[in-house]
Amino acid sequence: MTLNYVCCAFLIFCAAASGAGPTKARLPSAPLSIQLTAVVLPDGQYSQVAVSEMGREAAHILKQSGLSLRWRVGTPAQSVSGLLVVVKLRGRCDMDGSASFLVPGPLGWSDAVNGTILPFSDLACDNIRGAVQSAISDGSVVRGNVLLGRAMGRVLAHELYHIVADTSEHSSGGVTQATLTPRQLTSGELPMQRAETEAVASALSRGR
Repeated sequence: MTLNYVCCAFLIFCAAASGAGPTKARLPSAPLSIQLTAVVLPDGQYSQVAVSEMGREAAHILKQSGLSLRWRVGTPAQSVSGLLVVVKLRGRCDMDGSASFLVPGPLGWSDAVNGTILPFSDLACDNIRGAVQSAISDGSVVRGNVLLGRAMGRVLAHELYHIVADTSEHSSGGVTQATLTPRQLTSGELPMQRAETEAVASALSRGR
């Protein structure tokens, strides 16, 4: 089933995973780097700048947990090594057209079957664009696509945490908290907290 959170107050938006996965045991340190490939499948118009920034931001966030993220747009022609996750980009993933409006709804989600988080995620680009639009002050298209990509990368890192750690739990802060504001999506750094980093490391050590 898919659980979509709707957040109505204070322009709060959700990066939500679905299902109820159990909390895993945690290790104090990350294992050796393990490669994770995200196959990105857009279903509409997208900015290459935004997608590149999305991958860079997500890779930066996940590196501390022992994940080395690679990404490619479109189905790969050859097999990939390590972990594989399919990421669908829903809606329009660029800031080149008309302005988006802030609407309540999920920024991203992952489905679960029998308590196991599946290696498939969806990013709601129209909702993310609406959040980013409220954070842009200079109206620059290039700057807008960079900020969009940063926000997409943080939502992606959030969902990959759910998938790799195989848990639907959220943290009290950082990129894996249940709700993210436009400012958190676009400004400064938004890393994973230590407990969530260790949860991913623990899952990798067990061969998730």
